[in-house]
Amino acid sequence: MERLKEFRKEKNMTQEGMAEKIGITLSMYEKVERGVVSASAAFMRRMKDAFPDIDINLIFFSQNSNKIAESVSEEAV
Repeated sequence: MERLKEFRKEKNMTQEGMAEKIGITLSMYEKVERGVVSASAAFMRRMKDAFPDIDINLIFFSQNSNKIAESVSEEAV
């Protein structure tokens, strides 16, 4: 989740600080940021509550959308 990591760094926060701010364990936050575990709806809701200005689609969905678009383009060729 490169975009999640970028968002955290833009806020000048550590992983520990981010986990604390959204009310989850550091271990869980690290797993989501590394992409080991997918962000759940509850995780995204906590992010939105803590950071009302966050664009959930951009952070959590755009990357997958790009991959889908790339695969469709390759199939069309």
